[in-house]
Amino acid sequence: MPAPIPLYQGTALLNKEASKKYGLDTYLPSPNLVKAVQLAQLLKRPLLIKGEPGCGKSRLAEAVAAELFGENFRDYYFEWHVKSSSKAQHGLYSINHLQRLSDANIKSDNAKNLEISLDKDANGNYNSRGKYIELGALGQAFQLSNQPGLISAPVVLIDEVDKADIDFPNDLLLELDRMEFSIPEAKDADGNTITIRANKEFRPLFIITSNDEKPLPPAFLRRCMFHYIDFEEIQLPEIVKSNYADLTDALIKDSVTNFKYWRKKIAERGTSNKNISTSELLDWIKLINFYTPLGTEKINMEEDGVPIYHQALLKDVESIQIFAKKDTMDKPA
Repeated sequence: MPAPIPLYQGTALLNKEASKKYGLDTYLPSPNLVKAVQLAQLLKRPLLIKGEPGCGKSRLAEAVAAELFGENFRDYYFEWHVKSSSKAQHGLYSINHLQRLSDANIKSDNAKNLEISLDKDANGNYNSRGKYIELGALGQAFQLSNQPGLISAPVVLIDEVDKADIDFPNDLLLELDRMEFSIPEAKDADGNTITIRANKEFRPLFIITSNDEKPLPPAFLRRCMFHYIDFEEIQLPEIVKSNYADLTDALIKDSVTNFKYWRKKIAERGTSNKNISTSELLDWIKLINFYTPLGTEKINMEEDGVPIYHQALLKDVESIQIFAKKDTMDKPA
């Protein structure tokens, strides 16, 4: 019977001191988010994360990897930041056609020198780089899952999957299901087509983020676990305290209360398509921490009705105009 896999607990990056050894910022996931990761680990399915921009979707994967693998987590963590021009193959492998064409002009008398190939390491696994070829994030994670002595599955972030065209998610279905893919252009030492296979016991944990820019195909959704990071479940006071422990509890409470009020005001006015997010809260708190004397309990959070240091919060003219107008909403006590 295989040994139980270590499940993510969300405890590695709870404060500055703990997170510093990983070279990361603090990360405080909600209990619901921790449970979603654990379920994805147990079922060995990709975890699709949605939520408004700035809520911490993209940082989840590295937080998971840091906890599972410790200070050397970057050796077991891969990122694929999807662009509008991205194709599914880019995550599997890429071929340097330009270099090969350049070499062809020099070595045209010897076709053998132009072969695309991958060598194997001492353990019999293909290297991540070869002649004219390099494995992408998925390909490298597949290979790493075969490493002897592995204690947990490699972690792969596929960030903003909805940025690419509508066919992009479906083009990944076969690889995510079978945990293998072939490279028709490349041959092994025996002249056979190279196939990259993951170890099914340690099949990579894929954490996929989406900003809901376009709908994802039902077939893709069916294969994923899903979690939506609701703003209400984000532990704002605790997150602020974990990053700025020198601020008084009273000032943190006042700051978060005003921040929530401003978010509600922007949402209710409905004239701006950009509300303020958790990442912007932390930028704003950083300014408060810089300009406020140590031990201060209370400061003026607004100047002429506009949030102080609003440049860190309000990112469009419509938002600024909301606060420039006479306020009729009840302000927080």
